[in-house]
Amino acid sequence: MLQKHWSTTVTLGCIVIAALIEAWQQAAGNMSASVPFPRLQGAWHYVPLILLSIAGVVWLIGRRKNANLPQLQTYGTVPGIPTLSALLGQNPSVDFNAKKFFAVAYYSPVTAEIEKNIRIVAQQNSPNDKEAFYARFIGVGLVAYQHDLTWFTIYGSQLKAMAEMISRGLIPLADLKKHYDKAAVDYPKTYENYSFEQWVDYMKSRLLIATYPSQMVELSFNGQDFLKYLAHVGRNVDGKPN
Repeated sequence: MLQKHWSTTVTLGCIVIAALIEAWQQAAGNMSASVPFPRLQGAWHYVPLILLSIAGVVWLIGRRKNANLPQLQTYGTVPGIPTLSALLGQNPSVDFNAKKFFAVAYYSPVTAEIEKNIRIVAQQNSPNDKEAFYARFIGVGLVAYQHDLTWFTIYGSQLKAMAEMISRGLIPLADLKKHYDKAAVDYPKTYENYSFEQWVDYMKSRLLIATYPSQMVELSFNGQDFLKYLAHVGRNVDGKPN
């Protein structure tokens, strides 16, 4: 199943992330400069275009049938590391309308350059199994991008709350408010129009925590993975402001 649908999954992932970035930029552009909302500037403006270009390339490559390639159990996975769907006992099912996507997609010389360069890199690094290279390259890149986006937009108080959940596990949601209250005192301008509910909703929207009707909360799998990523790349969690 994964061998059959990996390209569709990666393509859809690129599209979703590109849409989130575009929505973020639109939201930031419509807000006053005095509002404490992180802005994505500089090279960030080109990320959606790059992601959509990658999505188109991967989808096309994934549809090519090459009978000479070895049939692998999974593409782009590190031996010994199970996929999240496997851990959860789920079978991924993706429905993607490629005709509609390509009918409205934006093409440019930048797209063509990215396609050419990706093919060159794949040929140089994995000439006998390009699909495995594409899957791993994009899989690693997308996860890193998502975690980097979280890192650049998260507040230090939220990281401290996540650290408490690491040590305690499932805890009452109300127990996190002390981190919010302290930050509100230390950074009054930042938190003046930023409520505790919005503070929690940010972590929920980034899929960092799981909340329950019983008003209990714990780190999600993605939240745990985010903290592991920060340790891997050497981010200074204690030095994060706000």
